[in-house]
Parts: sequence; structure tokens; C-alpha cells
Amino acid sequence: MLRLRFAGARRTLAAAALLLLGACRHMAPSAEEALRSGLKMDLVQGGAYKHVIFANASSTATPLYVFIEGDGLPWRSQGTRVSSDPTPHNALALALAIRTPGSRLYVGRPCYFAAIDDRACSPRVWTSERFSPAVVASMAAVVNRFCAESCRGGVVLIGYSGGGALAVLMAPLVPSTVAVVTLAADLDIEAWARRHDYSALEGSLNPATRPPLPSRIRELHLVGDRDTVVPPELSRRYLDRVKTDYVWHFATFDHVCCWAQQWPELFPRIEAAVGRTIVDSPY
Repeated sequence: MLRLRFAGARRTLAAAALLLLGACRHMAPSAEEALRSGLKMDLVQGGAYKHVIFANASSTATPLYVFIEGDGLPWRSQGTRVSSDPTPHNALALALAIRTPGSRLYVGRPCYFAAIDDRACSPRVWTSERFSPAVVASMAAVVNRFCAESCRGGVVLIGYSGGGALAVLMAPLVPSTVAVVTLAADLDIEAWARRHDYSALEGSLNPATRPPLPSRIRELHLVGDRDTVVPPELSRRYLDRVKTDYVWHFATFDHVCCWAQQWPELFPRIEAAVGRTIVDSPY
């Protein structure tokens, strides 16, 4: 396990736990539930930023499933006022990590949870630059350092919403990646900003305009046909370069429902879909 790197970390981690304990709606996870599932909370240095992580991993040859959260609450007042703390009330990706068997690593985004006290934080990190090269590199650094001890079975990056964009952007920087799985992800941030009349995310990378992922990395993208936050057609520029067999549509799902509720049934299907890639992985 990576160790805490600055004084006062116990106090800030306790604050993060309390935040999660107060966020129990829409199947939102609690810190106690995370601990009961075998995950341990820590605060680690990535690249430019610190990150809260929840982890339970071993050095066995099984894959490490890495979970990346959505955008949370970057704005208040319908996008007119920047939030002072972007931490999500419903950490859906953490809920998925809790409900996943085997080796798991949840990598909190920069400035989320207790990492909001990081001196490197500024509102740009969770607004216009939420997908910046520095953010992507910092999150990838956490995974790579973790993998120095625990990734002999390869890495499967699983990202929800904006975390899906980050998963795609991180994959080339994490050599042990064998698969990327996204759920309700905004894979074309330019189209997403235009649809909602948001300001362009200046300083961020757009998955839809980046080079395709290496062929050794299998992609699997799950979309909800009732999603009004990221309607499936918004990511068409990206999804058109993925085999149709690896774009799964769910007619009754929206942006929040029913990913966590259905995860116990979804995960075995995902595991089977990426299984051949894992078996063939050189890692």
C-alpha cells in the first residue's frame, strides 16, 4: 500500500469518511461499507496532485480493476458559480468498486474528498482543466506506482461519466492496461459542452480527438439510452471507431440509474467480455 505523505493526513481522511457517511442516498456508498468490503482508504501523491484512494489488491496474477469517478459537483447554481468542493454526493464509481470481487483500486480525482486541501488545487482543476494533461498524468502515476506491487494480472480501467473520459485518456500512460470500460461516459467533451451550452473545457484533452488506443487494449462502452446528461449520440465521434459488439446499449438506463443497482449482474458480463484480453496479456 502506498503511504501517506504529509502531516495531518489522518484528520483529512477522517473528514473524507464523514463526508461519505453523510452521502447515503441513491445507493451512495459509505466509508463503513467500503471498509467492510475489504477496501482501505489512503491519501497518496500522484504526479502534480494528491489523491484519495480506496484499495484492496494483491500481487496475484488476477486483474486489478481500477475505478474512476464522475465529475461530481464542479459547479453550483446551474453552472453559474464554481463549487468550493467538487466531491460527489453520490460516489457511484466507489459504489461499483465496493460491489466488485477481487483486486480493486478506486482512484479519487484531484481535489476530491480530502484531497481538496492539496495546495496544488484550484477551481480550474475541477472545471475547465478537469481532463488536462496534468490531471491525467497524476492519476496514471497513482496506478503505475500501485502496479509496481500489484498488477501482474494487468489493469482494467473502469470509468463512470467524466471518469470514463479519464479512463480512455489514462490508458496509454498505464502500460499494464489491458482493457478500458466506460459507463455513461462523455467521450466527446466538445459535443457535450455544445449540447448543454456550457463553456468549452479549455485546457482539457478530448478523447474523441486523441489517437485511437493501442490495439492491445480492449474497449467496452456501456451507454444508457435514457441518458439526458450524456445522450449516446454525443459520443458518436468516438464510438464510431469501436467495434459495435463492444458498445452495449441499455434501454432503461439513464445517467445514474441503474448502474450500481445492476452491477452484480453487469460485472460478470464485463469480466467475460474482457477476459480474453486479460488471459493474453503479457503483464
